[in-house]
Amino acid sequence: MDKYNVNFGCKRPWLNLGLLFTAFFLANANAYAFCAGTLIKEIKALASKPEIIEAVKASNARQLGKERIMELDERWIKLKGRLPEADQIMNSKVSGLLAAAMNKQSYFKEAILTGNQGETVAMNMVTTDYWQGDEEKFTAIFDTNLPSRKPDSHISRARWDDSTKAMIAQVSVPVYDGDYMIGTLTVGVDLKRVPHPNH
Repeated sequence: MDKYNVNFGCKRPWLNLGLLFTAFFLANANAYAFCAGTLIKEIKALASKPEIIEAVKASNARQLGKERIMELDERWIKLKGRLPEADQIMNSKVSGLLAAAMNKQSYFKEAILTGNQGETVAMNMVTTDYWQGDEEKFTAIFDTNLPSRKPDSHISRARWDDSTKAMIAQVSVPVYDGDYMIGTLTVGVDLKRVPHPNH
């Protein structure tokens, strides 16, 4: 028998089926690891742009009080983002930069930039709320300790997103000013559009 032409029609088909599932799982696991690493690298590159860093620093310098942030968050949710503060954020240069970055990749759908309190600094589309500070995309990675005691990225569970009409996973990374973490950048990724590494 040719050793490179193995007949898999053996007497134990369940074993072949098990091997097939194992191979399929490993192939998809490798593809996921490749895609996740590539996506995180892309998003970290965006988070390191000077315009992003300066926008976050400016927001942090204003240091809105927690009461003010929560009041604005409440109005934002009630009015579904239809308020002057949301318009001001959407019309900012840094939001324009995020929008341009999202348009460059078919699998990028939404972007949210926050300051050190979790307040929204920039966005490419109006968010459902203003304050992201109580959400996992912020709490899982933001850390003022030096060095940070938290992971340098976070990928959420995929969910259906009505605004983008797609299955979205949120990939979050810190924004740094030198060695200091000053904010976060979260990008919603359309999983169906992420290219397979073999394509």
